[in-house]
Amino acid sequence: MRKHFSAVFFCLLIGLPLGMAHAQDSSDETEESAESAEESIGIVGKATDYVDGAQRTATQQFTGFMHQMDGFFSDATTHEGGLNNDSWARIRLDANQPAGEDFEIKPSLKVRVSLPNTEKRFKLLFSTEDDDTDVVGGSVDRLQGPVVNGDSNASAAIRFIRSARDNGNADVDIGVRQRDGDIQYFGRLVLGYRKVLARKWNFSASNSYWHYSKSGFEDRFTINFHRKLFYQDTLFFRAHSEVNWRKGRKGAVIGQTFGVYSQLSEEKSLAAELIAGYHTALNDGLEDRFRGHEIRLRWRHNVWRPWFFYEVWPSVSWPATTDYEKSYGILLRMEMVIGER
Repeated sequence: MRKHFSAVFFCLLIGLPLGMAHAQDSSDETEESAESAEESIGIVGKATDYVDGAQRTATQQFTGFMHQMDGFFSDATTHEGGLNNDSWARIRLDANQPAGEDFEIKPSLKVRVSLPNTEKRFKLLFSTEDDDTDVVGGSVDRLQGPVVNGDSNASAAIRFIRSARDNGNADVDIGVRQRDGDIQYFGRLVLGYRKVLARKWNFSASNSYWHYSKSGFEDRFTINFHRKLFYQDTLFFRAHSEVNWRKGRKGAVIGQTFGVYSQLSEEKSLAAELIAGYHTALNDGLEDRFRGHEIRLRWRHNVWRPWFFYEVWPSVSWPATTDYEKSYGILLRMEMVIGER
């Protein structure tokens, strides 16, 4: 994909001087200039079409892979035609300058494969992102989110959806994960509940329990409240609370996020969040239970193509690691989606 982007940028760069040169030609060369400009635009158009074609090909190949995997769990030949599959793959590149820390670049990949011939009760999951077991508010020392690094470099699992109803769900994951420096087997049970409350408030709660073959258990309980603001479908308030326990750590990590979220258009969205973290007990390396707080903006924009996004997260934080002195940070993200999300 990097080659495809390079092709587009190269064509754009050569197109500009060509246009300027032709603008300076005499009137006798007007027809020739127009033809050259048309040819230049044609080159850029062909390069762009090439990129679009590559993305479509990747999506088709990915869909074919999903259908092949579906055969392992059911007789795919008995359900031919019109498979409705919501599988997708997400590629990210983060350029991150956390508050008070060094600049870093981190690529990541996340894949979800839905198996329609099992009535979508099974999903295959693969991720190199760190958000599967990270904790909101666990550390405001890092800008890429109000999270604690879960020591999880990569994971692969199969998910069995025991139930998925309007007001609740129960999922079971079985897989393998790199965690605490070791490759470990794990099982995960997720229980969720949702309900519409009075005054147009929406409530949801979930509990995720992991058990790792070497690291032992980890449990995360979350509660969410959100409602629309000013009766607008594109503007709402959200309060997110999270409590996390794990083997080998005294007490729990508590995180709290308050945010206002706005969908400005089909391509643009903006969020403003306040994050705070607290430890109920002091563990090794911690001198303060209150981990600090952070204010950040999140700008997300769909540009160029429907499957390409970029994000900008500027932030200001007051972390415990700097004696609550003000620190600034920023994250720049590029994201590409293959398949239908």
